[in-house]
Amino acid sequence: WLILDGKRGHEKQIEDLAFFINKKIKTNITIIKKISFFNTLLNFMKIGNDPCKYFPRPDFIITAGHQTHFDALQKKNRYGGKIILIMKPSIPSFLFDLIIIPSHDNIFWKKNTLTIDGTVNKIMNKNKQEKNSALILLGGPSKNYLWSNKDVIDQIKHILNVNPNLKFTIATSRRTPSELLNDTKFVHKNLLIVCHESVPHDWLEKNIGNYQHSWVTQDSISMLYELIASGSIVNLIRLESKNRKFEKLFFELERQGKINNQYSTQSFVRLSKNNQSSAENCAEFIIKNLINKYVLFAGFHRKNKIINLNQKILLDLKTFDMTLDIVYLFRL
Repeated sequence: WLILDGKRGHEKQIEDLAFFINKKIKTNITIIKKISFFNTLLNFMKIGNDPCKYFPRPDFIITAGHQTHFDALQKKNRYGGKIILIMKPSIPSFLFDLIIIPSHDNIFWKKNTLTIDGTVNKIMNKNKQEKNSALILLGGPSKNYLWSNKDVIDQIKHILNVNPNLKFTIATSRRTPSELLNDTKFVHKNLLIVCHESVPHDWLEKNIGNYQHSWVTQDSISMLYELIASGSIVNLIRLESKNRKFEKLFFELERQGKINNQYSTQSFVRLSKNNQSSAENCAEFIIKNLINKYVLFAGFHRKNKIINLNQKILLDLKTFDMTLDIVYLFRL
């Protein structure tokens, strides 16, 4: 089962992970929309109208986001299965069977934790970047950064001015303030502006590997890691931070040579080709450490059930034969 909370960033990670699990082993996927806490409570008490009772029972429940925690636990309690949670939980970690978290999230309980670099995505470096192409990805206001339209616009203008030979694409996201680009005119001979509402939701996934250079606002951690995975030469558009945790993250990424701290492309770091995406790596870990063991364990119990069922059938047949003998004697 996949439990979705309506947030595209969360749903995309769930879908990418399920895609690779399904690619490697045949699975039946059921998509379920998150329900409210009140309805979850009613289902816990088995007095709510839970449509999940009509679905095939799950072996695994994959979800992401704080709002899905209790919903996933209720479904496990009632229908079984193991919970795979993407992102750091807001309730005790031991309640889940596997938690997939980025390395910059600290967690106390680590026995059931898989730590990855960044987010779960299926972006890979296919070395198909177009020469002198550049992408600027814009996030928006967030709880971790102070967003200033003026500061962001000034940095974009500077990037365009110091890189006159690059072909730029500026792409917005759902959080990008509409007035940021509507009220601003950027001067550059090769510039394309892509608004998120005017393109399919998978536009970035299909095109992110085409750009040799890229810049991204600091609030967009998921887009940052997708750019790194694509093999682009990644730079930051700086914002005023409210959370020092991410400043440490950016410092570490710069130290590892995964991102640059500059506006010009005169010097840069080229990443090596990635053979697998983070979603595929997570899928392989789950298949090896959870699914294979679970199927073996479940298969053992199913085998015992078949033996017991066969014994019951044999007993029923003997009873049936005895009944026929009695009826036959009675007729005689």
